[in-house]
Amino acid sequence: MLTNRGRWLLAAGISGALLGVVRGQQMLALLGLSFIVWMFFEWMLFRWRVEVQFRRLSCERLVNGSDRNNGTLWTGRAATVKLLIHMNGEVRLPFVRLEDVLPGNLHSVDDGHVIDTSILSEDSIEFQYTARPRGVGVIRFHGVSAQIADLQGLYYTQQFIPCRKEFRVLPTAVEVDATYPTVKRMNATPPPGIHRLKQNGMGAELLELREYVTGDPPKSIAWKASARRNTLMTRVYETEVPVRTTLFVDRSYGTQIGTFGDRPLDQTILMAASIAKSAMSVRDPVGLVVFDDKEARRIESGRGDRHYFRILETLSESVCEATPPPPYLSPNLQHLAWMTAMERYPRLMDERINRLSFLLFPILPHSRFQFKQRRQLAALMTELYDLRDDAPTRLTLEDKSMAAILQKFMIDEGFDWAVPVIASRSQEVHDWHGKFGTLTDALTEAVLRGKDNELYVLLIDLMNHSGSLGRMTKAIQMARARHHRVAVICPWPYGQRPGTDLYRTKVAMDDPSRLLQISEQARLNAAADRLKRRLRKLGVPVGFATDQRTLQMALTEAELARSGRLTQR
Repeated sequence: MLTNRGRWLLAAGISGALLGVVRGQQMLALLGLSFIVWMFFEWMLFRWRVEVQFRRLSCERLVNGSDRNNGTLWTGRAATVKLLIHMNGEVRLPFVRLEDVLPGNLHSVDDGHVIDTSILSEDSIEFQYTARPRGVGVIRFHGVSAQIADLQGLYYTQQFIPCRKEFRVLPTAVEVDATYPTVKRMNATPPPGIHRLKQNGMGAELLELREYVTGDPPKSIAWKASARRNTLMTRVYETEVPVRTTLFVDRSYGTQIGTFGDRPLDQTILMAASIAKSAMSVRDPVGLVVFDDKEARRIESGRGDRHYFRILETLSESVCEATPPPPYLSPNLQHLAWMTAMERYPRLMDERINRLSFLLFPILPHSRFQFKQRRQLAALMTELYDLRDDAPTRLTLEDKSMAAILQKFMIDEGFDWAVPVIASRSQEVHDWHGKFGTLTDALTEAVLRGKDNELYVLLIDLMNHSGSLGRMTKAIQMARARHHRVAVICPWPYGQRPGTDLYRTKVAMDDPSRLLQISEQARLNAAADRLKRRLRKLGVPVGFATDQRTLQMALTEAELARSGRLTQR
């Protein structure tokens, strides 16, 4: 396409040629015509370079020194991405800007993913940059965008070099000081109904000496103490009791609305990974239940590195397999999808390939352009997802089908979920009845399978819920009646710690966005206080994902379940 400079120069050449013909000035007409012919030959040379020479370029991507098409990355950890542009023959492009198309879940630390260069030989071009994953899920690299221009700056085009790779992103656990005891506990008799020891055994710690009872093993007899007391005495050793921790992670679509790294699901997954790592560091088994408003997926309790990585992979898969919010075809969604398609699939969007038949309606220019975008996107979606022959017509006429396929296209291209039609504050985004029903069934099944003194951590988004907890209250009461510990951790929409009083800061009255943020923070603080009072009546502590004390609270609950006490000493 012509640049602004090219348009002005072409207009000057045409004007000069016409003016010379009208006035009979042969030199002016010849000069204008020569200028037009020169621009035509420059355009032919530019098209030849784009259509013939550019196709000789290929891309190779190395992530952390590996050229595999898939791998594993970690949230918050820097990854080195290296790109090699190879020339399969002689290529001469005077000016090229190469930019690696970053997915939305990847943040570039430096500006190394963009390079301005010229290709005038057969040597490979190399550039690299450092990036960090924002949230858990999948990162898909699609390729390199190339912006090509001629030496005079008259013509410009944008092409794409495909280089597709896919990487799984796992959560990085947060280190926390453990509250588990490192010395022998008190030899206190637990309350009635509390069994601190799961079974008798020859442990490493001596618990007490008692008189010999028929059936005690002979090797447990304390001969020196028996000689002093003139009666047989038996050593009773303390056997460590593991505390089984079960994590219930909410993955409903209401927790996945927002940008990568700031979504409620990213916060709960970070907390779940940190709690699992802290529990397994003292050889406590950890189980996982991932649920939404329809079904729950369960992983049995276990320990060890292999089981820990299985939990992380399940958490990552839960993000990818979650159902997106109900689609709605908006002009912004269609325009963003069209711009993405023009950037990453320029050949399939070329009018010589994606050719449309002439239609009289709509007549208005803006409506006609939007209808053209929709027909081009319908043809592209049919080609990408191998749809039926009638798919272009159906997608052009049906808004719901078009919105669903465009949303799938944007998710596959690495974009986060769009904000739904209904505000996230309202209860329509969360199916509370279905979510509470699924969680109640999963918690009841865990209690029925459980042993003595287990810990259940419910990582669920309850900040926008103002009604009753329904059947979940009965399930929590049943777990507490069987001497299990239950803790609730909720995500927090903002980076501040819960309870932060933003309204005390001086804010200009003409700043509506800041005033709206302060009012929303005050509303969330009030909702957090109500939630704490409601669950405190059930004996359940409540923590928030952005509070550093939440992990310590979960470890404290595990220690209470281990010792059989009701409160911390």
